[in-house]
Amino acid sequence: MVKKDIEEMLQTDISDELFAEALGRAKHKQKHIFDREKREVVMQDWYLMQLVKEQIAAISFSRFTMDLCEMLRNMEKSTQSLDTSAPTASIL
Repeated sequence: MVKKDIEEMLQTDISDELFAEALGRAKHKQKHIFDREKREVVMQDWYLMQLVKEQIAAISFSRFTMDLCEMLRNMEKSTQSLDTSAPTASIL
């Protein structure tokens, strides 16, 4: 299995870093499943490819979520720094 196969399945380019991380996690999961279930099908390349695809989605979603949280945290900080005056009430 090569990165190009995964990119074709996902119909998008993926970074070498993302592929390496996903492949490592997928191999670990593959070993864990095989150790538990002892099914030979788990050790086939197509199965590993599916696990890599799953890990790429999980890693990408996690990174997206972390980036979104950081962006919101930064927005809150900038809003707080802009509003330094004490709240006032207007009767009119």
